[in-house]
Amino acid sequence: MKMVPAKSFTFRGGSRAVLLLHGFTGNTVDVRELGRFLNKKGYSCHGPLYEGHGETPETLVTTRASQWWENVVDGYRFLQKQGHEEIAVVGLSLGGVFALQMAYTFPVKGLVSMCAPVKPKSEEVLRKHVSLFTRRYKTILRTPAEQIEEEWLSLQPSSSEMVRTVQGVIEEAGNHIQEIACPALIVQAGKDHPVNLESADLLYDRISSDQKSLIWYENSPHLVTRGPEKERLHEDVYRFLEELEWEEECKGS
Repeated sequence: MKMVPAKSFTFRGGSRAVLLLHGFTGNTVDVRELGRFLNKKGYSCHGPLYEGHGETPETLVTTRASQWWENVVDGYRFLQKQGHEEIAVVGLSLGGVFALQMAYTFPVKGLVSMCAPVKPKSEEVLRKHVSLFTRRYKTILRTPAEQIEEEWLSLQPSSSEMVRTVQGVIEEAGNHIQEIACPALIVQAGKDHPVNLESADLLYDRISSDQKSLIWYENSPHLVTRGPEKERLHEDVYRFLEELEWEEECKGS
Protein backbone atom coordinates (compact mmCIF):
# COMPACT_ATOMS: atom_id res chain seq x y z
CA MET A 1 0.00 0.00 0.00
CA LYS A 2 1.26 3.44 -0.92
CA MET A 3 1.06 6.21 1.70
CA VAL A 4 -0.15 9.62 0.56
CA PRO A 5 2.27 12.15 2.09
CA ALA A 6 0.91 15.07 4.09
CA LYS A 7 1.62 18.58 2.83
CA SER A 8 1.66 22.15 4.02
CA PHE A 9 -1.57 24.02 3.25
CA THR A 10 -2.56 27.60 2.52
CA PHE A 11 -6.18 28.79 2.47
CA ARG A 12 -6.34 32.34 1.17
CA GLY A 13 -8.87 34.72 2.67
CA GLY A 14 -8.83 38.23 4.07
CA SER A 15 -6.06 40.35 5.55
CA ARG A 16 -6.23 38.67 8.95
CA ALA A 17 -3.95 35.64 9.02
CA VAL A 18 -3.64 32.54 11.20
CA LEU A 19 -0.57 30.32 11.42
CA LEU A 20 -1.66 26.76 12.32
CA LEU A 21 0.91 24.41 13.87
CA HIS A 22 0.60 20.63 14.20
CA GLY A 23 2.16 18.41 16.85
CA PHE A 24 5.07 16.01 17.30
CA THR A 25 4.80 12.89 15.03
CA GLY A 26 1.57 14.37 13.65
CA ASN A 27 1.02 16.35 10.47
CA THR A 28 -1.04 19.17 9.01
CA VAL A 29 -4.18 17.00 8.80
CA ASP A 30 -4.52 17.55 12.57
CA VAL A 31 -5.13 21.30 12.11
CA ARG A 32 -6.44 21.39 8.55
CA GLU A 33 -10.16 21.17 9.40
CA LEU A 34 -9.82 24.05 11.87
CA GLY A 35 -8.03 25.99 9.14
CA ARG A 36 -10.87 25.34 6.69
CA PHE A 37 -13.41 26.50 9.24
CA LEU A 38 -11.56 29.74 9.94
CA ASN A 39 -10.99 30.32 6.24
CA LYS A 40 -14.74 30.14 5.60
CA LYS A 41 -15.06 32.88 8.22
CA GLY A 42 -12.70 35.06 6.16
CA TYR A 43 -9.28 34.31 7.67
CA SER A 44 -6.19 33.47 5.63
CA CYS A 45 -4.71 30.27 7.08
CA HIS A 46 -1.35 28.60 6.61
CA GLY A 47 -0.21 25.32 8.11
CA PRO A 48 3.46 24.37 7.56
CA LEU A 49 4.54 20.73 7.63
CA TYR A 50 7.63 20.12 9.75
CA GLU A 51 10.71 18.44 8.35
CA GLY A 52 10.41 14.64 8.49
CA HIS A 53 6.74 14.67 9.48
CA GLY A 54 4.20 13.06 7.21
CA GLU A 55 6.99 10.74 6.00
CA THR A 56 8.49 7.44 7.13
CA PRO A 57 9.61 6.81 10.73
CA GLU A 58 13.12 6.33 9.35
CA THR A 59 13.03 9.88 7.97
CA LEU A 60 11.41 11.40 11.05
CA VAL A 61 14.10 10.21 13.48
CA THR A 62 16.83 11.93 11.45
CA THR A 63 15.30 15.35 12.08
CA ARG A 64 15.50 17.63 15.11
CA ALA A 65 13.27 20.15 16.86
CA SER A 66 15.46 23.04 15.70
CA GLN A 67 14.57 22.17 12.10
CA TRP A 68 10.85 22.16 12.92
CA TRP A 69 11.17 25.55 14.58
CA GLU A 70 12.73 26.85 11.37
CA ASN A 71 9.67 25.50 9.51
CA VAL A 72 7.43 27.43 11.90
CA VAL A 73 9.37 30.65 11.41
CA ASP A 74 9.32 30.10 7.64
CA GLY A 75 5.53 29.75 7.87
CA TYR A 76 5.30 33.09 9.68
CA ARG A 77 7.57 34.72 7.09
CA PHE A 78 5.47 33.20 4.30
CA LEU A 79 2.36 34.93 5.62
CA GLN A 80 4.26 38.20 5.91
CA LYS A 81 5.41 37.89 2.30
CA GLN A 82 1.78 37.39 1.30
CA GLY A 83 1.14 40.87 2.71
CA HIS A 84 -0.28 39.93 6.10
CA GLU A 85 0.72 42.39 8.82
CA GLU A 86 -1.53 40.88 11.51
CA ILE A 87 -0.91 37.21 12.30
CA ALA A 88 -2.37 35.06 15.07
CA VAL A 89 -0.80 31.71 15.90
CA VAL A 90 -2.66 28.51 16.82
CA GLY A 91 -0.81 25.34 17.80
CA LEU A 92 -1.60 21.79 18.92
CA SER A 93 0.63 19.82 21.32
CA LEU A 94 4.25 20.55 20.33
CA GLY A 95 2.73 23.02 17.88
CA GLY A 96 1.25 24.71 20.93
CA VAL A 97 4.73 24.92 22.45
CA PHE A 98 5.99 26.47 19.21
CA ALA A 99 3.03 28.88 19.33
CA LEU A 100 4.18 29.97 22.79
CA GLN A 101 7.69 30.48 21.42
CA MET A 102 6.28 32.58 18.59
CA ALA A 103 4.40 34.72 21.08
CA TYR A 104 7.52 35.71 23.01
CA THR A 105 9.80 35.89 19.95
CA PHE A 106 7.75 37.59 17.22
CA PRO A 107 4.89 40.11 17.07
CA VAL A 108 1.67 38.06 17.02
CA LYS A 109 -1.89 39.31 17.28
CA GLY A 110 -3.01 36.49 19.55
CA LEU A 111 -2.10 33.01 20.72
CA VAL A 112 -4.07 29.76 20.95
CA SER A 113 -2.21 26.95 22.67
CA MET A 114 -3.95 23.55 22.54
CA CYS A 115 -2.86 20.66 24.80
CA ALA A 116 0.68 22.00 24.99
CA PRO A 117 3.17 20.53 27.48
CA VAL A 118 5.32 23.06 29.29
CA LYS A 119 6.13 20.85 32.23
CA PRO A 120 9.05 18.47 31.55
CA LYS A 121 8.24 15.15 29.87
CA SER A 122 10.41 12.09 30.27
CA GLU A 123 12.30 10.61 27.35
CA GLU A 124 10.28 7.43 27.81
CA VAL A 125 6.96 9.24 27.41
CA LEU A 126 8.10 11.15 24.33
CA ARG A 127 9.70 8.10 22.75
CA LYS A 128 6.36 6.30 23.15
CA HIS A 129 4.89 8.82 20.69
CA VAL A 130 7.50 7.78 18.14
CA SER A 131 6.89 4.10 18.86
CA LEU A 132 3.13 4.43 18.35
CA PHE A 133 3.64 6.44 15.16
CA THR A 134 6.07 3.79 13.85
CA ARG A 135 3.72 0.92 14.60
CA ARG A 136 0.72 2.69 13.03
CA TYR A 137 2.71 3.56 9.94
CA LYS A 138 4.11 0.06 9.48
CA THR A 139 0.73 -1.56 10.15
CA ILE A 140 -0.89 0.51 7.39
CA LEU A 141 1.85 -0.77 5.09
CA ARG A 142 0.93 -4.31 6.23
CA THR A 143 4.38 -4.96 7.60
CA PRO A 144 4.49 -8.23 9.62
CA ALA A 145 4.36 -7.65 13.39
CA GLU A 146 7.73 -9.31 14.00
CA GLN A 147 9.38 -7.11 11.38
CA ILE A 148 7.79 -3.99 12.91
CA GLU A 149 9.39 -4.80 16.26
CA GLU A 150 12.79 -5.36 14.65
CA GLU A 151 12.60 -2.09 12.73
CA TRP A 152 11.52 -0.17 15.82
CA LEU A 153 14.47 -1.53 17.79
CA SER A 154 16.82 -0.28 15.08
CA LEU A 155 15.23 3.18 15.24
CA GLN A 156 15.39 3.61 19.01
CA PRO A 157 18.90 5.15 19.26
CA SER A 158 18.08 7.85 16.70
CA SER A 159 14.65 8.44 18.20
CA SER A 160 16.25 9.06 21.60
CA GLU A 161 18.49 11.76 20.13
CA MET A 162 15.50 13.40 18.45
CA VAL A 163 13.37 13.21 21.60
CA ARG A 164 16.01 15.00 23.64
CA THR A 165 15.71 17.98 21.30
CA VAL A 166 11.95 17.98 21.92
CA GLN A 167 12.59 18.01 25.66
CA GLY A 168 14.81 21.05 25.14
CA VAL A 169 12.06 22.97 23.31
CA ILE A 170 9.51 22.22 26.04
CA GLU A 171 11.93 23.27 28.77
CA GLU A 172 12.85 26.50 26.98
CA ALA A 173 9.21 27.48 26.45
CA GLY A 174 8.44 26.77 30.08
CA ASN A 175 11.16 29.20 31.12
CA HIS A 176 9.74 32.07 29.05
CA ILE A 177 5.98 31.82 29.63
CA GLN A 178 5.90 34.98 31.73
CA GLU A 179 7.21 36.98 28.74
CA ILE A 180 3.99 36.37 26.80
CA ALA A 181 1.85 39.51 26.86
CA CYS A 182 -0.42 39.07 23.83
CA PRO A 183 -4.04 37.86 24.20
CA ALA A 184 -4.05 34.12 24.82
CA LEU A 185 -6.51 31.23 24.72
CA ILE A 186 -5.40 28.02 26.39
CA VAL A 187 -7.24 24.88 25.26
CA GLN A 188 -6.98 21.63 27.20
CA ALA A 189 -8.54 18.21 26.56
CA GLY A 190 -9.77 16.39 29.63
CA LYS A 191 -8.55 12.97 28.47
CA ASP A 192 -4.98 14.05 27.89
CA HIS A 193 -1.65 13.02 29.45
CA PRO A 194 -1.30 14.14 33.12
CA VAL A 195 1.66 16.40 32.28
CA ASN A 196 -0.46 18.29 29.78
CA LEU A 197 -3.32 18.62 32.26
CA GLU A 198 -0.95 20.22 34.77
CA SER A 199 0.57 22.42 32.06
CA ALA A 200 -2.78 24.03 31.27
CA ASP A 201 -3.17 25.63 34.70
CA LEU A 202 0.51 26.54 34.78
CA LEU A 203 0.18 28.34 31.45
CA TYR A 204 -2.88 30.27 32.54
CA ASP A 205 -1.22 31.35 35.78
CA ARG A 206 2.11 32.43 34.27
CA ILE A 207 1.17 34.11 30.99
CA SER A 208 1.41 37.84 31.62
CA SER A 209 -1.41 38.92 29.33
CA ASP A 210 -4.44 40.64 30.88
CA GLN A 211 -6.57 39.06 28.16
CA LYS A 212 -6.36 35.30 28.66
CA SER A 213 -8.71 32.38 29.13
CA LEU A 214 -8.58 28.63 29.72
CA ILE A 215 -11.19 26.33 28.19
CA TRP A 216 -11.46 22.63 29.04
CA TYR A 217 -12.89 19.99 26.71
CA GLU A 218 -13.59 17.24 29.19
CA ASN A 219 -14.61 14.57 26.67
CA SER A 220 -11.75 15.10 24.21
CA PRO A 221 -8.46 13.22 23.76
CA HIS A 222 -5.07 14.82 23.18
CA LEU A 223 -5.88 15.44 19.51
CA VAL A 224 -8.65 17.82 20.53
CA THR A 225 -8.91 19.16 16.96
CA ARG A 226 -10.14 15.75 15.80
CA GLY A 227 -12.10 14.77 18.90
CA PRO A 228 -15.85 14.69 19.68
CA GLU A 229 -15.91 18.38 20.71
CA LYS A 230 -14.12 19.76 17.65
CA GLU A 231 -17.11 21.81 16.45
CA ARG A 232 -17.25 23.58 19.81
CA LEU A 233 -13.48 24.10 19.61
CA HIS A 234 -13.84 25.67 16.15
CA GLU A 235 -16.39 28.15 17.46
CA ASP A 236 -14.34 28.97 20.57
CA VAL A 237 -11.19 29.66 18.55
CA TYR A 238 -13.16 31.76 16.09
CA ARG A 239 -14.76 33.74 18.92
CA PHE A 240 -11.34 34.37 20.47
CA LEU A 241 -9.95 35.61 17.16
CA GLU A 242 -12.95 37.88 16.60
CA GLU A 243 -12.39 39.51 19.99
CA LEU A 244 -8.83 40.56 19.09
CA GLU A 245 -8.26 44.19 18.13
CA TRP A 246 -7.57 43.70 14.43
CA GLU A 247 -6.93 46.79 12.37
CA GLU A 248 -8.99 45.54 9.45
CA GLU A 249 -12.36 43.83 9.30
CA CYS A 250 -12.60 40.16 8.37
CA LYS A 251 -15.10 39.34 5.65
CA GLY A 252 -16.29 35.75 5.52
CA SER A 253 -16.86 33.91 2.28
